[in-house]
Amino acid sequence: MASQNYYQHAYVTTDWKRAMSELSAQHDIGAWMQMQAAEFDTGQDRRAICHFALAYKNDVQFEIIQPLSGDDGVYRIGLPADGYAKRFHHLGRHFAARSEFDRHVAAGKANWRMPIAWDTMGGTYAYFDARADTGHFLEYFTFPPDSHLAAVPRF
Repeated sequence: MASQNYYQHAYVTTDWKRAMSELSAQHDIGAWMQMQAAEFDTGQDRRAICHFALAYKNDVQFEIIQPLSGDDGVYRIGLPADGYAKRFHHLGRHFAARSEFDRHVAAGKANWRMPIAWDTMGGTYAYFDARADTGHFLEYFTFPPDSHLAAVPRF
């Protein structure tokens, strides 16, 4: 990857396969890294299970999340109980340096509630509920260059 610092547009959905198809057509994305029923830590003794799909279009990473069970409430916000939906959920920002991540997390804590912040899958991440200011959540995350994110396809 040319740069370890990038932005992510993330969507939540009730059908990740359909959302992948729609976003592929809208943004000329050829394939996605798919993580089916992925379990990840969301806090002390808390875990969520979700389907994930990741792909880059140029230098923007797209993420699709379908919540399945566990501590997945933050991903269900804005989704209907029944039927299909795909909703913009958060703007993510990856930091290559842990010091930059920590600095931005500290600033975020001063402004917004942080429903999730934890180490998982070899990295760490934090969500901020910035909906009152931005209309969406913010996610800050940092993973090493050799993490699972190295396999995300680029178009």
